[in-house]
Amino acid sequence: MLKPACSAHQAGIGLVESLVAMLVLSVGVGALAWTQARQLADGRDTAARSMAVLLTEDLADRMRFNRGAAADGSYQLRWSEHPPSADCRSAPCSSASLARADLFAWREALAQALPGSDAQVFIAGETRRQIGIAISWAAPATAQPLPPIGIACPPQSNCHVTYVPI
Repeated sequence: MLKPACSAHQAGIGLVESLVAMLVLSVGVGALAWTQARQLADGRDTAARSMAVLLTEDLADRMRFNRGAAADGSYQLRWSEHPPSADCRSAPCSSASLARADLFAWREALAQALPGSDAQVFIAGETRRQIGIAISWAAPATAQPLPPIGIACPPQSNCHVTYVPI
């Protein structure tokens, strides 16, 4: 007697195929999650850079208003230095005291806008005709920050530097 011919046709998916499909799907979902996390970190860094630009412009305007004190170097500030406050609202004060009051108020605004940030204000160049304003903030863990040319940015930080002619 003849045996019936076996059908080689498969009806459905097997266990191996479903495991491979789940592996491919999980890799795709993981890649999407990584991309989303990276965009979130980059968005925070972009917001911090925008705030740094606004704060450097604020201090630059203060220095342009008090140009004599800026030219004298009264606005110089080292990394991690916190200037003493000066009260120029209740009584008139000298241009150096106004510079101190400006730096104190600006440092307070910097601490509120960019927690954990730092700043440096320095005379740039030999001619003393420019003042540099540098602001640093923590770099995202995945970033490789590039330091600006001509200034030592604190480690693991991004920096924004603006030069103001005086």
